[in-house]
Amino acid sequence: TAEYLYGEDALKSLTVPEGYKVELFASEKEFPNLANPMQLSFDNKGRLWVAVMPTYPHYRPGDPMPNDKILIYEDTDKDGKADKETVFADHLHLPIGFEFAPEGVYVSQEPNLVLLRDANGDDRADSYEIVLGGFDSHDTHHAISAYVADPSGAFVMGEGVFLHSNVETPYGAVRGVDGGFFRFSPQRTQLERTAQLSIPNPWGIAFDRWGQDFFLHTSGTSMNWMLPGSVKAPYGAKTPSSPDLVPKEHRVRPTSGLEILSSRHFPDEVQGDIMLCNAIGFLGIKQHAIEDEGTGYKTSFRQDMLRSTDGNFRPVDLEIAPDGSLYVVDWHNVLVGHMQHNARDPLRDHVHGRIYRITYPSRPLVEPAKVEGAPIATLLENLKLPEYRTRYRTKRELREHPTSEVLAALKEWVG
Repeated sequence: TAEYLYGEDALKSLTVPEGYKVELFASEKEFPNLANPMQLSFDNKGRLWVAVMPTYPHYRPGDPMPNDKILIYEDTDKDGKADKETVFADHLHLPIGFEFAPEGVYVSQEPNLVLLRDANGDDRADSYEIVLGGFDSHDTHHAISAYVADPSGAFVMGEGVFLHSNVETPYGAVRGVDGGFFRFSPQRTQLERTAQLSIPNPWGIAFDRWGQDFFLHTSGTSMNWMLPGSVKAPYGAKTPSSPDLVPKEHRVRPTSGLEILSSRHFPDEVQGDIMLCNAIGFLGIKQHAIEDEGTGYKTSFRQDMLRSTDGNFRPVDLEIAPDGSLYVVDWHNVLVGHMQHNARDPLRDHVHGRIYRITYPSRPLVEPAKVEGAPIATLLENLKLPEYRTRYRTKRELREHPTSEVLAALKEWVG
């Protein structure tokens, strides 16, 4: 429907399990820049960064020049709602994925992977560097996306089936076709094609505490273990895929956004569960328990972490915050995708966007660990904390320190 809900009316359309609570963190009403949010991620200071792309599905000649953005949101009074917005970068075109690194923020800018730097620390990008070019861009929502760092600091990116990338790198050309994944190492400016599967449009990647990665098909209903497909394949060949991990009666599509539940704020029994968003039909977040089975994994349905009766609700990404709560970004559009509807359909929305926060009020929030600017000894102690995302951000901060200093502190810490 083209009728949009706001405030309490929008919240009433959302349901969470008993004991849980969902709140509105930010919307386009308070922050007009929050239009068509696509990805969210917390930085080492604990601030929420969001990529918005109202230009989607593409720029049309004659339109105003694209002005998609990367935004920073803060809750300065700690009331669970955003009260400060900073525009880190604007005049972008479809920033469909981004990831932090010591040198700046890497962002998709089809057909390029670019690096945005903030040289003076004013939370405003002041340089735009094309790092790699040649990623295919003719289908905008299949482009490199769903960035997530592996334990080494390299980050994995998904690419959809209709794209044929030919990327020039310092190590030679890297080519991809028919759906799969790239791994980019900022430390070496090295790009690899790590899996080339017969999948339509991977829009969710997550690592568990052991460094095993999982991914969503998106256009299909599957969630799979990545490792069996991580075989170097000749151009045009397919690598094998593992079985679908989603229980048959809970398969939904299109999925977008994948996260492991790792937070002491939530009940003990759900730790390690895997959560995925879905944006058509079932509108919400499915949560599954995951465990080892033989040489692979199996899952069992746990609960619907979130579901909505509002047909415009489009959850597309989620992440555990430094305080242990769960944040969900809502694309919020009467239309979703550009295959299903004409790109010029007048119902296509370029204004709305929401961010929600899910908590478990009977358990205390997690005390956010000191990450940004913390000494190496403190960062190493953070690695003992149970929250995966705290360790994730801590490792990112450690990479900002000289290797020799980290190794010396590490030897003392281990000893």
